[in-house]
Amino acid sequence: MSQLRSMKVAVISDLHIGDMAKGKDFSPDRTENASVENYLQEFHDFVLKENIGADYLLVSGDISNRAKEQEFALASELIEKIARSLTVSREKILFCPGNHDINWAALQSGGEDFDHLVRAKYLNFLKGGLLFSDNQGSGVGRFDVSPYVVVWSFDDINIFALNSAVYDGPDENPHRGEIKSEQIVAIDELLSKYVDRSKINIFVLHHHPKQYQDKTFRAADKSCMINADGLLHLLSKHEVDFVVHGHKHVPRFDLEINSEGHPIWILCAGSFSSRLDDRYFGGVGNFFHLVDFRDRCGDNGWARGYVKSWAHLLAHNWIESGTIDFDSHNQFGAYESPKKLNKILEDILGEVFENAHMARWSDLVEKNESLQYYPNVLLNNQLEKAAKKVGVLMVYQGEQKALDKLILVKDKVR
Repeated sequence: MSQLRSMKVAVISDLHIGDMAKGKDFSPDRTENASVENYLQEFHDFVLKENIGADYLLVSGDISNRAKEQEFALASELIEKIARSLTVSREKILFCPGNHDINWAALQSGGEDFDHLVRAKYLNFLKGGLLFSDNQGSGVGRFDVSPYVVVWSFDDINIFALNSAVYDGPDENPHRGEIKSEQIVAIDELLSKYVDRSKINIFVLHHHPKQYQDKTFRAADKSCMINADGLLHLLSKHEVDFVVHGHKHVPRFDLEINSEGHPIWILCAGSFSSRLDDRYFGGVGNFFHLVDFRDRCGDNGWARGYVKSWAHLLAHNWIESGTIDFDSHNQFGAYESPKKLNKILEDILGEVFENAHMARWSDLVEKNESLQYYPNVLLNNQLEKAAKKVGVLMVYQGEQKALDKLILVKDKVR
């Protein structure tokens, strides 16, 4: 297997540029929803302060709020400036449309030809001279032509972007997206042709490909994309490394394993710049993510790395997200059953504390480098159980339970 080059992929979603934007500079018109004078400058200052850079920028839909020409024109300009702050070149800005990027007025233009209506719905989004038309043209496929997938292939990464909103209509509630069986057949062929294990392979769409617990509304969450299970099986079959989506404005990071056997790491990106109603989204914040792909596991070939996340809160500007119910540092690329991982940790702790009274997380990683890539919840749960069993206390330096701030101390009572 070829050596994987380490790379960083920045992720933003659900900008809603227009009258739902959080920043006054993110709307071509005055809007009462804007609460930040210069949102772009705040982001630029944050990037400089944290010394953040990336190789690629992914935007997973709902770029505009009402799919107006002036919204897309401003979006094209702003996203390019965001990319420049991150030192990402223009041709490495990749994206997909969301349900807010459909020009619903086009449906009133008459005619019953579906292909004609689809093209009309995306005329504003794909207007010539904008980032979206230009960069779609550098890939294979179109968002307004079946199977509504664009593939970008670079030397070190393949991006597969699906228009999951193409079958959406103005009266759909919720706007949950759909993928049809004939699309799955066509995407199967595309993945067979383009997935390359010497590169990172990422699938991008707007709508939820899995059901999540809804923490913001009392009603049941019905926003999972129709036929999403078929898509996830396909992505596992072709061993796609990573999935990025947006839509619900609440960030999640999770692992999905189906009967195909290959784990799928899924980042739900939240919203980068939409105004969030405090009645439902209080404390959630707007989000920016940096996916750091480090290498591939020598045993199973899974891509490994970290997702670093920051949230924008009005009282704090951009801060590490771990203070608001979403870990600021998520690990991916390793998995074992809880029982087996528990035994691995017990053995490592026993070895480390055979002749020591204190250790750091890095001492455990030296014994087994895969530990740094297990999912946060799985790892933390089993580490606590293993530490308790072998008589070791866990102490974190700081408010968050970050492993790089963890000190392990032998319990003197035992």
